[in-house]
Amino acid sequence: MRTPTRWRHLVLGLGFLGLAGVRAAQDASVWALVFVLAAGANAWLAVHEAPRAAGDDTSPSRPDRAQLARSLEGFRTSARQWQVLGAVGVAVGGGLLFLEPWLAVFAAAAALFALRRAHRAGRSATTLRRAQYAHR
Repeated sequence: MRTPTRWRHLVLGLGFLGLAGVRAAQDASVWALVFVLAAGANAWLAVHEAPRAAGDDTSPSRPDRAQLARSLEGFRTSARQWQVLGAVGVAVGGGLLFLEPWLAVFAAAAALFALRRAHRAGRSATTLRRAQYAHR
């Protein structure tokens, strides 16, 4: 039986292995170990975060109220977590503007990514809330 994988995690894992090799060649064994661990984590994610095969779908075609409520709460929690990460990114970026301005660009990019994810999770929560009202 073929196990579905997430190819982006495998590609990232290979990139981390390449970085580990470069760091090992530069006698930076601690960084090499960090990158090997990151490669291992991405390999694990490639297998365990893989989408289910189409034939394995055992969920009902119409979710029940409890399932909708759990999903709604999950998306609300996710939106709050991404908002906090975005706010931390903005604060770190603001601090980096005074210390190392070129690093602030990376913090700003991370903050924008987090805020985009918060927006998407909020949109999903709104959609689920509407579905919950329509389900009644």
